[in-house]
Amino acid sequence: MPVLSGTFRHSRILRVLELLAGLSMSGAAAATACDSPVLGALAGVERSQWEEFDAQGKSLVRERGTLVLAGLQVSGRCSDVDWSAQWTRSQGERAYDGMTTTQQPLQTNSQLRAQAITIAAWLPLGEGWAVGSQLDYRQLDRNIASTGSVLGYPERFDYLQAALGARYQTALAEGLRLTASGWLGGGPGGRVRVALPRADVVTLALGSSRLLALRLQLDGGESVRPGWSWQAGVAYRREQTSAGTPEALTRNGVTVGAAFQPRFVQRHLETTAVLAYRF
Repeated sequence: MPVLSGTFRHSRILRVLELLAGLSMSGAAAATACDSPVLGALAGVERSQWEEFDAQGKSLVRERGTLVLAGLQVSGRCSDVDWSAQWTRSQGERAYDGMTTTQQPLQTNSQLRAQAITIAAWLPLGEGWAVGSQLDYRQLDRNIASTGSVLGYPERFDYLQAALGARYQTALAEGLRLTASGWLGGGPGGRVRVALPRADVVTLALGSSRLLALRLQLDGGESVRPGWSWQAGVAYRREQTSAGTPEALTRNGVTVGAAFQPRFVQRHLETTAVLAYRF
C-alpha cells in the first residue's frame, strides 16, 4: 500500500522471457552432452503473508491467506551441470488489516494473482553435495477491495532476483531420494504500478530486495531411464524489499502530492506435488 504525503510503465515480462530464453540457448550450445529432459506438472497450496512497515519499523499493513499453486517445470543434465526451469502461478485471497490515510483501522481483503519464472543450475561437488545459482522473475497483481467509504485499488509489482545456493541429496531406498536445498540472494529495485483512487496511474520504484529460501523434497520413480516419476516437497521463502523513493502524484496531470512504496516483507510456506516424465 503506497504511503502518501500531501493530499508501470509496461510490464517487463517479455524482456525477462527473452533473457531466460537466451540463457537457456547459450547453455545448451555450450554443453557437450545432455541427458533427455524431464517434464513435469505441479500443484500445491501456499500460505502467504505480507507486511508493510514505516521508517520507524512500525507495522502499517498485515495480510494473511492461502493461495492455490500450479505450474510447469523442465529439468535435465548437461555435462556435469544439473539445470531446471520452472513457471508457477498462484492465486487466492488474503485478509487485509491496515490503516487508512487518516490513521483509522481498516479491515478488508486483497485478491492475489502471482507468476514466477525461475531458472537454476547446480554443479555437483561429490558425496551428494552441489552448489548452484538461480535467476528469478516475479510478477504480482494485488487488488485491495473497497470497504464502506474507503475505495480499494489495484497494484502490479514486478522484479528480478538472483541467488546462490547449496544442495544435499541422499538415497533413502531404491527409487526414493531426499533433497535439501537453500538459497540466499536478492535483487535491484523493481517497479509497482498503482491505480490509486482519484489519482492518475503512477509507477513507483521499489527498493532493493533480499531473499532466503529453503526446500525439502522427496523424489520417487524413474531417475535415469525413460518413464514416470514424482516429487513431493515443502518450501519456505522470505523476501524483504526496502522502501522506494517518492514519486509525484497527479490528478488529470496536476500534481496533488507524492507517494512511495514502504518497506515490505513477504513470507511464503508451500507444499507441492509434481508428476513428471523423462523422455
